[in-house]
Amino acid sequence: MQLVKTSCRIAILLIYSLMLVSPTRAFSIQDAFGPKVQKQIDSLNRIISQSSTDTAIASAYVGLAEILYVSDIDKLENLSIKAMEIADRNLAKSSTREIEKRAFRRSLAAALNNIGYVHDIKGDIPLALEYYNKAIKVLEVIGSKEGVASALNSMAYLYVNQGDSARALEFYQRSLKIEEEIGAKEKMASSLKSIGAIYGNQNDITLALEYYNRSLEMYKEINYQEGMASSLNNIGVIYSGQGDSTRALPNFRKSLAIKEELGDLEGAAYALSSIGNLYENLGEPEAALSYYTQALEIRKEIEDKHGISISLNNIGRLTLESGDVETAKAMAKQSLELANELAHPPIIRNASKLLSEVLKAEDNYEEALKMHELYIMMRDSVLKQEIEAAVLQKEAKHQIDAREAKIVLLDKENEIIKAQAANERIVLIGGAIGILALMLFLWRLSVKNASLSLAARTLKASNKTIGMQKDQAEENLEKQHDKTETLEEQIEQLKSPDSHLITLNSSGLILDVNKIFYIESQNRYVLITYHDRDKTDSIYERTSLKDFIQTLPTGFVQIHRSYVVNIAQIRSRASKYKLIMKDDELLPISESQVEAFDKALNPV
Repeated sequence: MQLVKTSCRIAILLIYSLMLVSPTRAFSIQDAFGPKVQKQIDSLNRIISQSSTDTAIASAYVGLAEILYVSDIDKLENLSIKAMEIADRNLAKSSTREIEKRAFRRSLAAALNNIGYVHDIKGDIPLALEYYNKAIKVLEVIGSKEGVASALNSMAYLYVNQGDSARALEFYQRSLKIEEEIGAKEKMASSLKSIGAIYGNQNDITLALEYYNRSLEMYKEINYQEGMASSLNNIGVIYSGQGDSTRALPNFRKSLAIKEELGDLEGAAYALSSIGNLYENLGEPEAALSYYTQALEIRKEIEDKHGISISLNNIGRLTLESGDVETAKAMAKQSLELANELAHPPIIRNASKLLSEVLKAEDNYEEALKMHELYIMMRDSVLKQEIEAAVLQKEAKHQIDAREAKIVLLDKENEIIKAQAANERIVLIGGAIGILALMLFLWRLSVKNASLSLAARTLKASNKTIGMQKDQAEENLEKQHDKTETLEEQIEQLKSPDSHLITLNSSGLILDVNKIFYIESQNRYVLITYHDRDKTDSIYERTSLKDFIQTLPTGFVQIHRSYVVNIAQIRSRASKYKLIMKDDELLPISESQVEAFDKALNPV
């Protein structure tokens, strides 16, 4: 499920009602600005060049930065840095009056938030968080609860993109609490929706529905139609994922009606496609085809090439199943042409797979094989990108942890310095706190090193997976020329009760389960560790541990929420809660799994 973004990428810039100049969106620089915006730019430039008051100049730099950033993201940072320097310089002066300090802090908070946003966009997540935190501290000083809530929301969304759901929930909840205090109902509804999306991704259906429904009620209360449509669609997605079409369909239909009323053609096409997908899953191809066709017509009208390619593929898949090979071929070709134009691997993957099946139905095996090879290539590309993204997310998360530990350490050191000015006893207490903080910092660094080792292991496993896919694909191509063994015979061999081979769904690899040591859960993937020619290797499969267990024969047992082991590959049991595998890996046995594990080892 795709997480729904908070309103206009919450706090893309801080709520600028604090500032003297309101930010205005633009699409390019100079002549592309309308006369009203250009007048505002000229006015801000005059303030910067002619004003004698630093409060006005700092505010003007921030206002100009927030107009010009669309043409050059670096301008947002450079102009905000100028505002920050002016504010810092004046806040350090003892002669600055309180009313001036408040104005400087408003500019400083906006500038810090803007710089954080730039680092967010450029992928320097730890530095982005550092600036967001600085902005929050300034906003707290001036008592801007709305600004703090927006900054917290920005940080939460950043954590979502890093795959850190726990921290994202923490920051969304903190933001929600402030929004409730100040009665910001539209923002409350947006935070509730974002929290629901996180729980949906975690497959916590009860909590996902609770927060989505709370969001929906809040949007109804303020009569915000776009928000209502979004929440209804999200509720429909949850029910659809659970196979509950009787509850999913009404929500999709209500969302569609609102989008049509608002004239949101892109949203309407998405809703029609969702309804079509629901009918397809229900085994009603005619109804599904009708909705897919309506979605296609709208996407053509608004020239949404990405959506058109998806709709063509949906229609082609259904027409092929109905036996209309000619129409399916036309749809598949158009879909692939658009996908190639967009250079988007997931769409190319789906379109080439459909065209391969169409060509196979025409007995054109040579061309079908070419399309199948393209499908395999794109599938592997998508898998590798997802795994590499997961590795980068882990690395960024550990950089964040290290930077936060450093901040904690510096804070403790400052406390010690202040304590020295008080008395010797406080110095000693402060010193003890500093030592504890140093221990915490060193411990987190050790965690970082261990996690970076895991990231290297993750990347090695992904490369191994792709290498095995290539090897097995080449082996399969060679078998195509072996006329003594038909495809049917190969399939029957795999189905044989004596076979120990399983085919992995997402990667397509064929693996001997007897060689598996253990399977480890890692978010949306499982890491399969096995032995091959006296060597231990690991490969990735995109599935949950719960689903993967269903594909395994007897002889495998779950010992922990994150581990399933092959009983035949256990070397010894080190203790009640530890066992050693034949690859010398020490694995944990959770207390809740001890009894089931004992029974598996000693069946009655």
